[in-house]
Amino acid sequence: MKFGVLETDIGAFSLLAREDRLWRLDLVASGAADARKRVSAEFPDAVEQPALFEAAIRLLRRYLSGEHVELDIPVDLFGLKPFTSRVLTEIRHIPYGGLASYGTIARRVGCPNGARAVGQALARNPIPVVIPCHRIIRGDGSLGGFGMGLGMKVKLLSIEGVNVHEQRKPAASL
Repeated sequence: MKFGVLETDIGAFSLLAREDRLWRLDLVASGAADARKRVSAEFPDAVEQPALFEAAIRLLRRYLSGEHVELDIPVDLFGLKPFTSRVLTEIRHIPYGGLASYGTIARRVGCPNGARAVGQALARNPIPVVIPCHRIIRGDGSLGGFGMGLGMKVKLLSIEGVNVHEQRKPAASL
């Protein structure tokens, strides 16, 4: 296992890779030193290799600064349940600044009554931001949940130009 750390104004992201593909992304609000400690505690054999993550970190920095970029970073979804993998793969198709409802994603992955199952799959997303589960909202237009906290969901959507205060229109057409 290899890892890198990206320090930002909202905290430090730890990026972990297997087979040179992003496998996990975690945000540690208390900074880079704590991000490294957490990685070492959870994965004692992990080796920090910043060079492996240069391209991903560059894209994430640009994204977090408000630049319109697609985070087309190779990911590793091995080990996830097939439904979860289908959901996470599908939401990678939602463009920057776009939104879709849990129900829409359920229909797209062949489970038309599976909006709650989609929510559960998103809760298991090991690579938030890159796999943009923050772009999924409820059918009534409200924001729903987010594993990194609702405040972070609002921040990420705002970066993408989504006015979350006006986002109460039904998402059925999304």
